[in-house]
Amino acid sequence: MIYLEYLLEAGPDGMRCPDWVEDGGYWPGTDHTLIGATRSSPEFHIPSTVNRLSAAQLETRQVAIHNANPMQKRNDADTGYQNMTEAEVRAAIQAWVAER
Repeated sequence: MIYLEYLLEAGPDGMRCPDWVEDGGYWPGTDHTLIGATRSSPEFHIPSTVNRLSAAQLETRQVAIHNANPMQKRNDADTGYQNMTEAEVRAAIQAWVAER
């Protein structure tokens, strides 16, 4: 898989995920970028302006975002949310990568 950091595209019906992102819409950054994935040997062009990330770079990105704006999870009592730990963020990203 190729992990991509991309922006939504404007279309006649509003903002949408680019066609070259097969599985997208994850983890928005403060710069409005999102994370998505596509197969390793795509039959289509991915613009050169799109950041391609390794799994390690994706994890580093998410930890940096988490440090500035903590990711959250449901609390143990399932009554609200609490901040995730850095280890939980890393585990979540690693699990997402492993699923793809």
